[in-house]
Amino acid sequence: MRTIMTNRQKIATKTQSHKEQQQFFGITCPLCLGAFVAILFVGFTLSGCTPEKSETTTRGHLQVLIAESIAPPMIEQVEQFVNIYSKNGAQLSYTLMSTDEAIKRLISDTARFIVTTRPLTQAERERVPAVAEYNLNGILVAYDAIAVIVHHKNPVEEISTAEITKVLTGEITRWEQLSRSQGMKGAIELLYQDSSDISSFVAERLLYGKTVRKDVRRTNSSLGTLRQLADRPLSIGLVGTSWIDSARVPAKSLEVAETRQTTDTTFRVAPEAFGKYYSTHPAHIYRSYYPLKRAIYIYTFGPVGSIASGFGTFVSNKDGQRLLLNRNIVPGTQPIRLKAPQ
Repeated sequence: MRTIMTNRQKIATKTQSHKEQQQFFGITCPLCLGAFVAILFVGFTLSGCTPEKSETTTRGHLQVLIAESIAPPMIEQVEQFVNIYSKNGAQLSYTLMSTDEAIKRLISDTARFIVTTRPLTQAERERVPAVAEYNLNGILVAYDAIAVIVHHKNPVEEISTAEITKVLTGEITRWEQLSRSQGMKGAIELLYQDSSDISSFVAERLLYGKTVRKDVRRTNSSLGTLRQLADRPLSIGLVGTSWIDSARVPAKSLEVAETRQTTDTTFRVAPEAFGKYYSTHPAHIYRSYYPLKRAIYIYTFGPVGSIASGFGTFVSNKDGQRLLLNRNIVPGTQPIRLKAPQ
């Protein structure tokens, strides 16, 4: 993680008094001073010495706030943009946090570019400060999913959404209670990341008002969840799909089946996929066969032609979308052709 400086630079302008201006130019007569300034202005105009614009779509400083659960592919977007446009003066940096914290920073006018795993609510949009010539723009740029992960030597391969909920609430506490336990035995140790995009997803899409069991082993990041899982053969956890390969930790992602009759329409599973088990392969996410699908959004706040709008265009256009697909993230703005897993 990089250390980030505040991206919104505030320029304080010191104004000299009328008397100080006269003394500086060696002019004591107010009328003479006015004539001098007029001549000076005309001289600059004729010579074409207009101030150079300090920021463009590929030049300037930008702090990118990234939701931690989708960090790996979005960090790559930042690095690739800098690799291409650093010669123009592009200076981007990033920091990781939860979606809720990133949105708070945007609302408090301390962020110009955020990456989130949920859209802003109408109430949040209304709280974004009104700044002259600044526009708030948001776009859904990709789809990924929440993976259910276990130790790489765990024989379990499949789990249903109903069983995931019961593991989270404590109704299921042992591996042999699963319908497809494959002979796995022992107490299930739940790894859980509090105050995160994962916990928000769990609360909205899996718990439906229920509470998580009290005896969870808490983690502070997706990478922390994966590292603890590698040392605990009886554990189970939840992470964004892009972290599994990026973390380089031996972990296995389970196939998941939607077995609940739910009113949740966020990403309703395709009717033909109900009751069937699917992996987190991009084709299954794209077709809404894998049930724990979610969307990724970017929000920019700034004037037209700013570095924020330039980076947003990069992420949402062909080059940025290809980077996402290379990470097994489903592009959200470009037509794609996906091959089904063998």
